[in-house]
Amino acid sequence: MEPPRAAGLFERHHLAVYRFLRRATGDGPAAEDLTQEVFLRIVRGLDRYEDRLRERAWVFRIARNVLVDRHRRAMRTDRDLPLAAVPDPASDARQTEAIALQEALAGLREEEREAFLLREVAGLGYEEIGAVVDATPDAVRMRIYRARAGLRAWLGASGGTVVSARRETVR
Repeated sequence: MEPPRAAGLFERHHLAVYRFLRRATGDGPAAEDLTQEVFLRIVRGLDRYEDRLRERAWVFRIARNVLVDRHRRAMRTDRDLPLAAVPDPASDARQTEAIALQEALAGLREEEREAFLLREVAGLGYEEIGAVVDATPDAVRMRIYRARAGLRAWLGASGGTVVSARRETVR
């Protein structure tokens, strides 16, 4: 099987990768830079593309690795990179909800936040997320369940209300 072409991969996945990185960093310009880095790595790695992984899972594994590398670099340089930039407090109720959600996400364990964002923002399935984070689909389900429970508890305590775009039962 021939590896996917870079232009096609970019067309199919760049918006979802950007949204995932934007939500994970809270910084639009940083997410743009990271998205560019993701697709540079994809171009460099097309010859090593593994057919056993689904295309989308492969792309998001690279995006996750770029994000992890960014955090590692920040730790080495003693820069404190927030998970999200805080909008102007004089903004409307929608921005207030966004702040509450970002604070709630920041309070989750990294593995739970990552699984939740890959599911809710990037739209990956449990098996795809498992391929990205090296976990079983059942472990992914549990991480997402715990993330949702943590978000509900935090948002309930803070009075914030956020409506999920995806409603489903986790078994």
